[in-house]
Amino acid sequence: MSNAKHIPQRTCVGCRATSAKRAFVRIVHTPEGTVEIDPTGRRNGRGAYLCARRQCWQEALKKGRLAHALRTTISSSQREDLLRHADQFELAAVTGES
Repeated sequence: MSNAKHIPQRTCVGCRATSAKRAFVRIVHTPEGTVEIDPTGRRNGRGAYLCARRQCWQEALKKGRLAHALRTTISSSQREDLLRHADQFELAAVTGES
């Protein structure tokens, strides 16, 4: 028997890349009907994962992939909030932060 710990794998709904769950940002469609970023990865609701790259967020929102994965429609205000969150990835890439 192996002592290696199982690492959950997830797929980005924007670019379809597969990696460890921790490498992604989880977006959740809560039971209350809101679409929010889930920093803990444990909130109740239907979740979808995106890379920490602004381009993936834009693709997922533009092509409706995120809405489809969450089985909901995403309002323009929710879309703006998500893109605002994605802006921090672009800033981190420019400044060299992680």
